[in-house]
Amino acid sequence: MSVLADLDPTRPLVVVTGASSGIGAEIAVDLAQDRTVVAIGRDDARLGQVAARAAAGAIIPLVLDLGDPAGIEAALTALPRVDAVVHGAALLPHTTAETATVDLWRELLDVNVVAPAELTRVLLPRLRDTRGSVVFIGSGASRRAAAGHVVYGATKHALQAYADALRQELEPDGIRVSTVSPGPTATAGALAAEGLTRDEDGRRILPTTVARSVRHVIDAPADTQITEVWVRPRVELR
Repeated sequence: MSVLADLDPTRPLVVVTGASSGIGAEIAVDLAQDRTVVAIGRDDARLGQVAARAAAGAIIPLVLDLGDPAGIEAALTALPRVDAVVHGAALLPHTTAETATVDLWRELLDVNVVAPAELTRVLLPRLRDTRGSVVFIGSGASRRAAAGHVVYGATKHALQAYADALRQELEPDGIRVSTVSPGPTATAGALAAEGLTRDEDGRRILPTTVARSVRHVIDAPADTQITEVWVRPRVELR
């Protein structure tokens, strides 16, 4: 972890989870234009491919199991500063109330809710120092669950509740808390959950569009906080 400790403490730094693919990868690449990004994922090779899309040293790949709370704390306490954390990691299996097992419930709760909460807890001291931002990647399911995604919808509701309460707790510290919630998005994981391999009808948002929305939230002027952004497709323009 010495690489993290050696990062330039004067350059803004963002931690992005789920950065090895999909929305998380696009967020990491976009923010790396003017920040150092610690890109967290489970696939070293894919993280390396994402890092190669940015300037040398702008994206620091970090292989980390978000299901391991001790590992999260050990890995990230070496960071010299944190100006923002973007929680992009999530599991999105197709499930019904009948087919969802106890193990599946626990796995999704751990990755989609517990891991973001623990990662935020670990980074709070550094976020207080910079009066930084916490951004959760939500979903349309954050407010309205859908049949066939019972467990995912429940976890996104829980994550939204956590974000809403966290915002109130951290407001005195000057930390901004936001949720960016895209609708159907043209990522491999989201398409696979629908049994598709490509965006056949053009009805899904590009992941780069979600990344631009995240930048908008993080770059908001200091006198405001954008608490929720709902990103929906405009089918007629695609």
